[in-house]
Amino acid sequence: MKIDIDKLEKLVVDSDKIFLTPEGEEVLMQLLEIRQQVEDAIDAAEAKLEETGIKIDPNFSSIQSNKVKVYYRAFGSRYKIDPSLVDQLPKNLYKVITKYNAVSDEIDKYANDNKGLPLGIIEPERKKQITFSLKEKKNG
Repeated sequence: MKIDIDKLEKLVVDSDKIFLTPEGEEVLMQLLEIRQQVEDAIDAAEAKLEETGIKIDPNFSSIQSNKVKVYYRAFGSRYKIDPSLVDQLPKNLYKVITKYNAVSDEIDKYANDNKGLPLGIIEPERKKQITFSLKEKKNG
């Protein structure tokens, strides 16, 4: 697979054409296609690295070259707590975490009714960003 860098640079330059012409849509579609090709290629390379690494050494965990590090490791929690048996565990083996999630619809309603947010609710500044994707095709 070869990505034409000159073509890619032109696609980036033309990426705002969707505001001006219907043909601008094609530019964004091509960029999304290239992104998917790159993601698929990375997935395939990771699978091949895993296969080869385990074939060479069943205990393979990492390899480093001059500019690249490859790690083979598990992600996520190493242990889980069975909630039905937590009362039988020593307290030093787990911790209880309380988390608060704002209920946006209720807060909006409260703010509307009371002309402002209640004490204890903070509205952080959120940065807007552009995203684009292909529309889902309807089956049928």
